[in-house]
Amino acid sequence: MLDLLSGFPGMAQTAAYFFLALFPLVLIHEIGHFAVAKLNGVRVDEFGIGFPPRLVRLFSYGGTAYTLNWLPLGGFVRLAGEDDPTLEGAFAAAAKRVRAAVLFAGPLANFVLAAAILSIGAMMYGVPRALPFGGALVQVTQVLADRPAAEAGIEAGDIIYAVDGRLLKGHADAGGADIADTLGDTEAIGVLQRLTDASADQPMAVNVLRGLEPLGAVPPDGVRTEPLDLPLLTARRVVAAPDGAAVRAGDVIVDGLADAGDRPLVLRAVSGAAVASAGRTLTMVPERASPDRPAQVGIGIGVPYAVDRLGLAEAVTYGPRETALIAGAMVKGLIDMITRTIEPALAGPVGIARMGRQAGEQGANTFLVFMAFLSINLGIVNLLPIPALDGGRLLFIAVEALRGRRIEPNREAVVHLIGFMLVIGLMLVITVWEVGSIGGGGLP
Repeated sequence: MLDLLSGFPGMAQTAAYFFLALFPLVLIHEIGHFAVAKLNGVRVDEFGIGFPPRLVRLFSYGGTAYTLNWLPLGGFVRLAGEDDPTLEGAFAAAAKRVRAAVLFAGPLANFVLAAAILSIGAMMYGVPRALPFGGALVQVTQVLADRPAAEAGIEAGDIIYAVDGRLLKGHADAGGADIADTLGDTEAIGVLQRLTDASADQPMAVNVLRGLEPLGAVPPDGVRTEPLDLPLLTARRVVAAPDGAAVRAGDVIVDGLADAGDRPLVLRAVSGAAVASAGRTLTMVPERASPDRPAQVGIGIGVPYAVDRLGLAEAVTYGPRETALIAGAMVKGLIDMITRTIEPALAGPVGIARMGRQAGEQGANTFLVFMAFLSINLGIVNLLPIPALDGGRLLFIAVEALRGRRIEPNREAVVHLIGFMLVIGLMLVITVWEVGSIGGGGLP
């Protein structure tokens, strides 16, 4: 599917990634509302796939019309009497616990979907495991199109180990440890950022390993090796290894890089990669967007990692655990933005579309993780106590429980309408700002 999207022209490709990411997340959200409403006897007048205008009425069953609509933005559920308790089977006439369950089911479905995506991804593609090479290596996680790194030929997955003829570890050992910041960057990341900034508007040569993934500081006992020519490195290729050894024929052993005693770093060729051409020297010119900003080359970087595929038993617990951790981090980030501990960072449809395309260009695994993050975010946002959102309606139910009687449905409906208009207005402002930013403008 993602391979097909790569043939789309620019804006069409970005839009396709947006719909591909958002459609199942919104649809599963609505399925959550729908399922719990049906189970509790709340009448559902319509379940629509996509947003109106209507394309076709598929069929009717159990008093519900199932429709297919033109806009591929997920779906919707039309409950009977959302603000009118006088209708038969009306949502507004249901008990408080039923209404709360129906409302909470949508965000819950998003959390369940995220956990399922992460679990399936862990089995199909594996999960990253950080390796102890903080002072030696930097992994390229993302490459932005039409930036210096992309023009130089850097690819996602490359491992940077030297700049301008000197190992990152050598720079760190010479005093680079103090430039790792409080965000958890390693010495090597700090060194690379410093050297990139110092090379603004000047050629910078980087040495990378391509087609190799680090296994760790594995003791290569009892193996037979032959020298391997990798620039600036003392490297060997495994020719033969005993049965049951942690390394195997074709693996690459590099001395002097691992931060784990005197054990060498062992790397393994990914499928189809040629070990003989793993080492490359690429030249790029860092750009400084403004005098007060550091020079950049257009890459995302992170700590080196290995990938472990999980079995079913491990994956079943991994997905929910990671979902809980990510949700907790998102809630903390939201609180920090509200309290101004950190600068607000909001993304609208344009931002989501761009991030979706960037994730899709890095492969199915990255796109699935992006969908999981987006699904968790959708669940959290819908639980915020904002009128028109599920959380706003849950707040009204809580107030009703405390007062012992409900707020007049017509008044509640007006509040939700105002809330809906404010949410749409905010999304429009963010969208205008994002479009303006793309064009080099932006709002003052």
